[in-house]
Amino acid sequence: MKNKSKELDVDFIGGQNKPLTKEEQLSISVFIKQLKEKQGKSDKRKSKVSEKQPT
Repeated sequence: MKNKSKELDVDFIGGQNKPLTKEEQLSISVFIKQLKEKQGKSDKRKSKVSEKQPT
């Protein structure tokens, strides 16, 4: 019987022995905020389109 293994999609930033620098932390934080803003804008567009369509 063959075992199924799950392949994980993981990105490593830095090493285990070295913590992130302040610049790296800030750049990651900015990137995540931008993603959330984009997702929020697309959610608003979807809700406006669904409101306009009569059922």
